[in-house]
Amino acid sequence: MSKTDFIYEKINDAVIEGLKKDGLEWFKPFGEGEQMFPINYVSKRRYNGFNIFLLNAVMREKGYEYNQWLSFKAVTDNGGKIKKGEKSTEVYLWSMSWLDNKTKKFMKDSKDININEKFEGILRYKKIFSIKYYRVFNVEQCEGIVPIGADEPKVEKTKNNPIEVAESVVKRYLENEPKFKIVHAESGRAYYNVIRDFVNVPKIEGFTDSDSYYKVLFHELAHSTGHEDRLNRKSLTEVMNWGDETYAKEELVAEISSMYMVGLLGLEPHMTNSQAYIQGWCKHLKDKPKECVFAMQQATKVVDYLQR
Repeated sequence: MSKTDFIYEKINDAVIEGLKKDGLEWFKPFGEGEQMFPINYVSKRRYNGFNIFLLNAVMREKGYEYNQWLSFKAVTDNGGKIKKGEKSTEVYLWSMSWLDNKTKKFMKDSKDININEKFEGILRYKKIFSIKYYRVFNVEQCEGIVPIGADEPKVEKTKNNPIEVAESVVKRYLENEPKFKIVHAESGRAYYNVIRDFVNVPKIEGFTDSDSYYKVLFHELAHSTGHEDRLNRKSLTEVMNWGDETYAKEELVAEISSMYMVGLLGLEPHMTNSQAYIQGWCKHLKDKPKECVFAMQQATKVVDYLQR
């Protein structure tokens, strides 16, 4: 097994264990609001891709209040130290390099090479992607490091009425995508029509609560972001039949995206997913570890797109 495949397996095992323990709630961000995204304490940059879900899972398990992380070196550089007995968490980073088929050497930068140059009938330089990991600590595992930021106030919600914070996201998405529509033509169905580019969802009063309405709506909106005029996501554009392998990939992306959105907005939908459904996901992911990583990466792109 290659190092990259080994890391895929580690990520996948963490997701499967999380699903078994917490169900689909595992994919929901730990808290609500922008400040609850896992960030690098030093650079203030948000983590992305599957690192969001892995760090949130650790935060949930350990009961940390702050979603801020830093390396051992960053702790010492900022005058702090790690509390005795605390263990680090692994985060993963994609890196790109170029393999010179002539010299068999790797180069990190392409600015000094001609990527169209040929060697023995093939392109001389081949783009190579690899995945690496490094270790970080939560600020609450440290002494002498003061957490940054403050919690946002919680959103007050009334049952089966529109929720302002969610409506603002939907309204902005519709304004940015004038060809796209949301309709309520069929009361019992929720789906995205990729050919006619519209989402159908039941009316809000048909749900057990407003939060559940938005979870379903964000699931379908997530599908719509994959349209060829938007993110052009292959797991949507290449679906041939309902239930095929590509469809399963797209459903995974949409479901993770919807959980991500409701967590970000502080919504608490009534979760009705059965244990059998969760176990089915676990089995699917166990057989195809790279699909899990793909889905979590795509979900973060969906969320960014919906919030433009």
